[in-house]
Formats: sequence, C-alpha cells, structure tokens
Amino acid sequence: MTVGGGYSQVRPCDLVSCGSSCLSSPSLRRFCVLGLQRLVSVSFDFHLFGPLHLGIIAAIPIIAASLAYATRRDRRSALATRITLAAILIADGLTWHTYRYVVQGVRVPEILPLEMCDASFWLTALALLTLEEHTVDLAYYWGIAGSGMAILTPYLRAPFNTFQSFQYFLGHSLLIVGVLYLLWTRQARPTPGSWWFALWSLNLYGVGVAIVDWLANTNFMYLREKPLSSSLFDLLGPWPWYIACAEVIALILFWLMQLPFRSRPGAGAGTSSS
Repeated sequence: MTVGGGYSQVRPCDLVSCGSSCLSSPSLRRFCVLGLQRLVSVSFDFHLFGPLHLGIIAAIPIIAASLAYATRRDRRSALATRITLAAILIADGLTWHTYRYVVQGVRVPEILPLEMCDASFWLTALALLTLEEHTVDLAYYWGIAGSGMAILTPYLRAPFNTFQSFQYFLGHSLLIVGVLYLLWTRQARPTPGSWWFALWSLNLYGVGVAIVDWLANTNFMYLREKPLSSSLFDLLGPWPWYIACAEVIALILFWLMQLPFRSRPGAGAGTSSS
C-alpha cells in the first residue's frame, strides 16, 4: 500500500540538460522550476509496513525504554524528564494548531481538538504534569489504543515528506512515548477497574462530540460518515454499524490493555517514584 502516491518523478539529468535553454525560453524556464519543485517536495512515497514505517514503529518503544532506563533510579532526573516530555507535547500541539490556522487556513469549528487522539494528546501532557489517576487512566486507554492504531495503520492526507505527515507521526509517537515512560518508570499506572471508566468516559465524550458534529456540521471522530479514502472503517460496514463495531473493538482493546495491571491492585497513579 502506498500513501501519497501518484506523483510523477523528474530525473536530475532532465533538469541539467535544459539548464542553458532555461535562460532564454520562458516555457522551458517554467518546466525547470516546476521540475525542481517536484524533485524537492516529492522525493519518495510512504509504504505501509515498509522499512521506514517499521523503523518508526520500533523507535517509539526504544525511545520510551531508553528514557525510563536512564531516569528510573534518579528522582530528580525522572521528574525533569517528565516535565520536559510534557513541555515538548504542549509545544508540538500548539505548533500544529498554529500551522493549521495560519498556513492551512483551518478555522473554528474544524480546528477544535475534538478527535480522540487530540483529546488523548492533551490528556497525556496533563498526566505527565500532574500524575492525576483518572487523567493517567484516560491517557493510557484512549492514547495507546487510538494512537497505536494511527501509527500501525496511518491515514495520511499528504505526501510523507511534508510537515503535515511529519506531524502526524510525531504527535502520535510523542503521546505513546509519554504514556509508556510513565508506566515503565512506575511513576503512574492504570487504577483497578479503570478500563470500564475509560470506556464509558469515551462514550460520554462521543455523545458530546456528536452534538458538536450535529450543530456545526462537522465530522469529528467520523461519527457522521467514514473517511472518503480507504481505511479500517471499510471493514466495519456502513453507518451507523461501523460505530457499533468500533465500540466492540474499543471494549476488547481496553480489556486486553488492563490485563498487565490487574494483578497489582494496590498500585495507583499516585504511587510515584519521583
């Protein structure tokens, strides 16, 4: 599978051979300029589960594990790393929304951070700063489930080597690294029974988003219709059945995600080592 394909490639030799003619011919000059722009802006496509994609997937747990290993036994460095990660997430989120507003011209209501991954992103930043147990719960279940699927099956709306696609992977990766860092340093962990809390909270959140979609004619969380391009939603049937199927998938994922933590009911998000 290729994301962002369909772009013709211009060979370097073609650009060199027309160099002298470009000085005298306006049409050839335009051809050379457009060729250079294409060569710079579209150098390669993104292939699902290709080497680059697998490298991104592998880098996320490696970075989180490296940070956890480096700071787990040092209370001060663990706290500093946690705050630094939160600051990086906040800066990245603000940069992305500024880019959408200034460069892409996206305005309210479409610019509102109401997608599940958007909400999880800011919840993760808050969890890193506060270690509040319910915030940690939501960041873990919503963030790992949502951003994990986004990384494994990316839905890119632009060629890979653009800021939009770069931000897609950066934002989701930072979220997962932040949550894994909290868990692997034992600064926080999901509370007992928190998967139920995460599930019904997600449904309540979905109701609120559905109201916004209805009032503002938006499509946050794809509650009104599926993405126009091919996606996993295509396997779940038409509206509204794909929403019901997504609910079942969320239930299964959340239940599986709570299994590693149910044997230690005494450890909550407040049991911080830093």
